Amino acid sequence: MNYKNWKIWFKQLPLSLKWFVVLILLRPLVDLFYFLKEISPFLSPLYIVGVATPVLILLSFLSRGFPKKFKSFISDFSFTTWSVIVLINLIVLFVFYGGLAISSEVIRYGSPLLLFFYIRHFVRSKVDLIGLLQSFVYSAIFPMCLLAYELMFGAINAEFLTESRGGGARLQGGYADIMNYAIYFTMAFLIQCYFFIRSSKLNYVSIKQRLLLIVVTLVCFIGLVGIKQSSSWAVMLFIGFLFLVYNLNSRKGIVVILITLPVLIFTLPVVYKSSIEPLIEKEYKVIEGEADLERSFNGRMSRWVKFFGIWSEMPIGSNLVGVTTSGHDQTLIMVSGGMHSDYVRVIFLSGILGFIFYMLFLLNLLMRARKIAIPERFLVFGGVGTVMLYSVSTNPLLYFPLLYCVFPIMAYASLPKLLLLRK
Repeated sequence: MNYKNWKIWFKQLPLSLKWFVVLILLRPLVDLFYFLKEISPFLSPLYIVGVATPVLILLSFLSRGFPKKFKSFISDFSFTTWSVIVLINLIVLFVFYGGLAISSEVIRYGSPLLLFFYIRHFVRSKVDLIGLLQSFVYSAIFPMCLLAYELMFGAINAEFLTESRGGGARLQGGYADIMNYAIYFTMAFLIQCYFFIRSSKLNYVSIKQRLLLIVVTLVCFIGLVGIKQSSSWAVMLFIGFLFLVYNLNSRKGIVVILITLPVLIFTLPVVYKSSIEPLIEKEYKVIEGEADLERSFNGRMSRWVKFFGIWSEMPIGSNLVGVTTSGHDQTLIMVSGGMHSDYVRVIFLSGILGFIFYMLFLLNLLMRARKIAIPERFLVFGGVGTVMLYSVSTNPLLYFPLLYCVFPIMAYASLPKLLLLRK
């Protein structure tokens, strides 16, 4: 979708959908003002967006122009059931663990669920999916410009790693978290790979499309070297591997592979030695028995072992439906992003039952993707796979810029089969 077609698509959207596209475009700029919360939450655009988003979603549902969603039984049932369990836990959390004092956390944990229900209504066709993905690509231009600035003039707000992790400064672009950078790099790469495969299947890959893929790949590659995050390297390599696999059955794809492989063979060993190995050296020591198991995942395992020990001592009901029903004084920590793993956090927040329904939702999307066209199959596998990979050692469901990209993909995969088979 070129800019002219994107603009036409955007203009014909009702206000109940148009505001969300504007939010996607502005989010990279809004996130820069995170630190204003230290002066006052009322001055922080990020806090304002955090509160305004669920309000705008609810108002959109009440709007006459808001489209109805196309139902999908297994996808809707599994996600809705998980959402109900999470909602019950959030109500208990609000009532018994702090009330208004923790309202921002309650909104933060509940908003992703509301956002997905909203996007299920938004994405009714492939055109809507591509429009939202193109919007995300436009929004990624700003972080990429920040990266160029940092490379030319130095880090804006660097975070320094210890020598045990390779040392050096992580580029953050003025954001509060390196994930803000990582999300735009990895997802822009996923989207451009999708656009290339889609053009290839339509037997029209323009020079502009090829150049865009090369430029975005280089920027993402340089960006990941700068942010020094092992989980984002895993995501980037996963998407790259998928891209190569899904290009094996086309002439243009084989040409790309023949050009790419020599470059990868030459550059990857150097990049691995300088940028990746220092980040995972501790994991090697754990595997080889030179370090305790609790040192794995950059020490996060020790935290997981500690809190799973607490979880195992809770009543069986709390294990099944969520830790908020236990009354334990560590509950607020256990359901927070401090767990550094969405798998762990989802188990604590919604219990074993909630975790089962959440995983059923993701696995159902992957199963449905097997029967759709190759470009969209790549996109669904890439989007869902990204969430599953990031969930090992971070909390992708709490990073809304990532959800702006992967939720439309998931919503598209949830459409009825007849719509998925349309070109």
